[in-house]
Amino acid sequence: MNHIQYAKNVLDSHRLDDLKSLIKNHWREIPDYNFCRNTEDSENYMEEIIRELIGKEHHVEWWVRDTLEETLWHVDANELEEKIYHMKYGLIDPKIPKEFPLNTHVFYVEIDPKMEGGELLILPHNTYVEGRPIVDDSYKPIERQNLITIKPIENHMVIWDKPIYHATNRVKNPDIIKHRISFMFSSWDFIPKVYKDHKHWNSPLPFTWDWNDKYNVKAKEFKLTI
Repeated sequence: MNHIQYAKNVLDSHRLDDLKSLIKNHWREIPDYNFCRNTEDSENYMEEIIRELIGKEHHVEWWVRDTLEETLWHVDANELEEKIYHMKYGLIDPKIPKEFPLNTHVFYVEIDPKMEGGELLILPHNTYVEGRPIVDDSYKPIERQNLITIKPIENHMVIWDKPIYHATNRVKNPDIIKHRISFMFSSWDFIPKVYKDHKHWNSPLPFTWDWNDKYNVKAKEFKLTI
């Protein structure tokens, strides 16, 4: 399974502590979806880390999540564009072309060793099914299908380079564990349409979406550095 890789001890302790501190102290300031063009310098510490790890050959989409809840089966693609279309028209048009990155990196920034659950689930041979939504609340793996279960470990990273289905289990002891911080980024060899004119977005949610001010999900430029 050469399309899935695993890396240990990705950052030195100082860089990891800086990244962890920045995310926890400025959580509310970090946009939900972000894009860094390969023709531009890094604008913030997250992008500095990405460039340190994979260089500047490709454009990069990146996002940070701190959640104890499960995530549905999905592939990494132009998810933001699909969300915006869904909020605008109340449906997902299966004819909208799906755009896929070259790869996905899942880097675990803070994981308490006492955490129960919260595993990453990967279906290594299940690539995107044409016509289905990107985040798929009705996708059901076939029984006994090959499934990889990865227990998150701090400062470790999982990488894959195909549009394969993956999900996350919920954390079972949220009374003890308060953070499960993951830093994800994907390389792109082109700029997706949604990032042509703006690089930082927040999730379009029903209670914030106003089509009289349709750009209110665009986040401000994000420039936090260490």
